[in-house]
Amino acid sequence: MHSDDLAHSVGVLTPELPAEAVETVVDLLSRVALRRHGATNVLRALSRAERAPASISAF
Repeated sequence: MHSDDLAHSVGVLTPELPAEAVETVVDLLSRVALRRHGATNVLRALSRAERAPASISAF
């Protein structure tokens, strides 16, 4: 996430990350979002935007 923040702050594209790194981060963030917002809200946000909560942000 820091590489995305840094790239955005200097106005360049985010560098492509290795698939393994992306999978690790997505796993971590989805688990945090599940704890914070509950399974139903996370599932709705991923599959039913019209019934999803405004945010399922992990942080």
